[in-house]
Amino acid sequence: MKNTKRKIKKNSGQAMMISVVFFLFISLAIIAGLVSPSVREFKIAGDLIKSRQSFFLSESGVEDAYFRLKNAKPIGSSVEITLDGNSVTTNITDSGYNEKTITSLGDTSLRQRKNEIILSTGTGISFNYGIQAGLGGFVMSNNAGVNGNVYSNADITGSNNAFINGTAIAAGSTGTISDVLIGQNETDNAHAHTVNNSTISGNLYCKTGSGNNKSCDISLPDPEPIPMPITQAMIDQWKADAALGGTVPGNLTISTPTSLGPKKITGDLIIDADLTLTGTVYVIGTITASNNRHISLSPSYGATGGILLTDSPINLSNNVIFEGSGSANSYIMLLTSSACPTTGCASTNALEIANNVGAVILNAQNGTAHMSNNVTLNEIVANKIMMDNNAVVNYLSGLANTAFTSGPSGGWNVKSWKEIK
Repeated sequence: MKNTKRKIKKNSGQAMMISVVFFLFISLAIIAGLVSPSVREFKIAGDLIKSRQSFFLSESGVEDAYFRLKNAKPIGSSVEITLDGNSVTTNITDSGYNEKTITSLGDTSLRQRKNEIILSTGTGISFNYGIQAGLGGFVMSNNAGVNGNVYSNADITGSNNAFINGTAIAAGSTGTISDVLIGQNETDNAHAHTVNNSTISGNLYCKTGSGNNKSCDISLPDPEPIPMPITQAMIDQWKADAALGGTVPGNLTISTPTSLGPKKITGDLIIDADLTLTGTVYVIGTITASNNRHISLSPSYGATGGILLTDSPINLSNNVIFEGSGSANSYIMLLTSSACPTTGCASTNALEIANNVGAVILNAQNGTAHMSNNVTLNEIVANKIMMDNNAVVNYLSGLANTAFTSGPSGGWNVKSWKEIK
């Protein structure tokens, strides 16, 4: 029998293995081609979410700083805020005359976004309170009152049915509110270190108190003093604007209906007839008006306000009426830089207002203002304020952003707002 040997082909199946390996690589390439974009999209989406978080953190930083500057809240030149483990750093710098730059860098897992606001003092002064008193405090009696909020850097003292139909704040570690009817609803609060003998509609925030209609809520710190709304730079600019219209030497008496301004007067201004302001008027001497005189703004002012200012005391009495241009939100601001009463003052107070003087914005932030006998005002700021004999301040909400046509003003306005990184 013939012995036959079977030969085994050692290279059989190679084509199949090559095909399988080739197919495997192609499959892996296809899978990688499909998976990689998905992974990349997930990564991009994650980065985008973190980037947006950084952006909103940055926006929060500049908005917080702007709010604090706009409302005279305390804030440093550099502030860091942490939210949900992520941080935002805000820096505030003086970048020019009456100009500030706020930059805010948001950082979420090293994804950074940066925003910038440039603020300038535009044409709006922020009068946020019906009454704003300085270190001299606020004293009222004989049915005197305020329809609006009151902020004092010292004590608020009342008697004889004195009232504040709004929130009352007396700042500082010794600030005291006493003998005042405060508020008409539950949002009208009282806030001071000490509150005595007062009735409050809303919350009573204090450290100590007695004789009140409710106990002290001690959860809030003592309120901080706030600056006055008008700076010396604004006053200096208004004086310069008035002088551009020429100078009247000595005293000026308005004896017939007159239009005046811009103008500088080196003596006193006596208003014995109706006066229409056509520009800013700066008086070095005293301003006196009485006996049914009307002081108004020219229609050319439109919706803006006008300024009558002096370095000396102001005396108003007997139905003096102040009017704007005839447009809404147009007011006259009467301002004195006098520090009376001090040694050498010819008049007792920087501002003396009596007998039905009409609506006007008054400012005597270096001195004392005294009001009596049915005086009705829109808003008043002074170092010390005294009200009696049915004097009332009726705060107008529009005063929180009042425009004046002359010179730089208070209240920070947005000049530009953009992302820079």
